[in-house]
Amino acid sequence: MRPPQFEKSILFLLMLLLSLLAAQTSAGKNKTITNKLGMTFVLIPAGKFVMGSPETEPGRDWNEMLHTVTISKSFYMQETEVTQGQWNALVEENPSAFKDCGAACPMDTVSWNQCMQFISFLNQYEKTTKYRLPTEAEWEYACRAGTATAFYGGNMTEDGCTPVDPVLDAIAWYCGNSGYKNPPDVLRPHPVKTKEPNAWGLYDMHGNVQEWCLDFCKWREIWSFKGRTGVITSTYKNNIVDPLSKTGDHRVFRGGAWHQPPGFLRSANRGYYKPVAKRNSLGFRIVKEL
Repeated sequence: MRPPQFEKSILFLLMLLLSLLAAQTSAGKNKTITNKLGMTFVLIPAGKFVMGSPETEPGRDWNEMLHTVTISKSFYMQETEVTQGQWNALVEENPSAFKDCGAACPMDTVSWNQCMQFISFLNQYEKTTKYRLPTEAEWEYACRAGTATAFYGGNMTEDGCTPVDPVLDAIAWYCGNSGYKNPPDVLRPHPVKTKEPNAWGLYDMHGNVQEWCLDFCKWREIWSFKGRTGVITSTYKNNIVDPLSKTGDHRVFRGGAWHQPPGFLRSANRGYYKPVAKRNSLGFRIVKEL
């Protein structure tokens, strides 16, 4: 039997090799790009990560099983959520419930269908077909940026809105800090890029607004004796490559929002709505394929 130290050494070398391969794949690519609409994108290197959450993580749901996922291709991800200013530049009607928040605030109250239409407009404007929503796996991979904790800033220390979770307070707008008083009163979204980014330079991956993903999903285990509800896909399989769920009449969202407690903002947390749903806490960010 090999000693535990041997196994740890092999794992470390494997992760180091994957990182070097990812770096080589991304060599020569610009780390950030900005399009004609003023949207900035960050290069996310291809790689492998463990998706989901351990059973010991506070706030964990039943459908967050740990499994290894390979993201085989590098891609660009928008450094912020799509803002009202960016939306207004392409779409005449602004459906935001927080127009007074301003052009730097995240777009909200948009359905999955409306997001797809915006992306279609953007592709036409840029004369490309490279823009799309991120897959659920790409979103979590980009959010974690190499971390395995509840948030990219660390583990959760508070499960409610008060007292304020110090880790989450530094990186996200949520129910503990999104008002104008202490304790907060009028909860609302805030301008993007006003909290600390993750290691890959992405802002507001936790909180501010929830973010639509490309994946379809089901929401109930019809044949299960447990009758559980939640995001249900066939993509949570070990050693899966570039997963994308295309089955179900709901759509996945990630990230949590300005009015929610910490458990809903975790990197592994999964949510779902119908594609026509609109919420004042629901927005999106987009990716651009290489």
